[in-house]
Amino acid sequence: MHYTFIQLLFYFFIYCFVGWIWECTYCSVVERHLTNRGFMRGPVIPIYGCGTIVMLLASAPFKDSIWLIFLSGAIGASMLELVTGTVMEAIFKVRYWDYSMAPLNIKGYVCAGASLGWGVAAVVLNRLIHPRVSALENLMPPKCEQFALLIASIIFTADLALSVKAALDLRDILIRMENIKAEAQRMQRRVDVLLAVAADEKDKWIDRRTEQISDILTGIENKLVGIKDKIAIPEAAKEELVELRTKAGMLKERLTSIYSFRERLSRSILRGNPNMVSKRFQASLDEIKAYYNNTKKR
Repeated sequence: MHYTFIQLLFYFFIYCFVGWIWECTYCSVVERHLTNRGFMRGPVIPIYGCGTIVMLLASAPFKDSIWLIFLSGAIGASMLELVTGTVMEAIFKVRYWDYSMAPLNIKGYVCAGASLGWGVAAVVLNRLIHPRVSALENLMPPKCEQFALLIASIIFTADLALSVKAALDLRDILIRMENIKAEAQRMQRRVDVLLAVAADEKDKWIDRRTEQISDILTGIENKLVGIKDKIAIPEAAKEELVELRTKAGMLKERLTSIYSFRERLSRSILRGNPNMVSKRFQASLDEIKAYYNNTKKR
């Protein structure tokens, strides 16, 4: 079956919205409270719109066979999910869905269960849903349809641009947090060495290591509070410890500024994608999530 560009665009927006309803309803039932899911701010989830278009085009030659519709839909949508997930993680450094724990998965981007779900969706789509959506599209006057699609495209593009920028900002924040963490850990090791040399009691000053950046910096400052009254420190080491404590305070201020900025991001990115993971920045991502959850409870 041949589809025009206008038809495909109409179907894309319809199924983006239908996918958003499905995702939010499912997650709300599972989590027992109302949730808003998706990469974008508006009531659309593009992967569902794109997946539906792919399933319609892939299954078009097999309208008379349920099994071929199932197979073509499952393969087409799974390939889309694999490519989309790979590209998004390469750009944004986080994975917005993760099937790593599911059986028969491919790099965590697709899995057998999700592919089977796409196949079933392709059958339901072709036999039950799409004929009605197609009939609705045929009823619309061409000029009204084109005008509505123009408005929807403008809103969608603006929303997508803002969402991509927010995702890029989140990526940059994760990188900045990792840099602060690496610098804080170097400072922590240097403080431990200076105190160990001064007191010859290294174990006394080395606390249990933590992955939380703020805890690392607070630990450095706490070690240095009133330290001159506890052990004898050479003058050169004392000066370096003072510098390290000042630097720790500056890093905490930088971290605070990141917190205040990312609070705006949490409303769209973190709340809409609470299950996102990151191979490289998982510790910093977990700290962002913990901060968001704490501020939400206040």
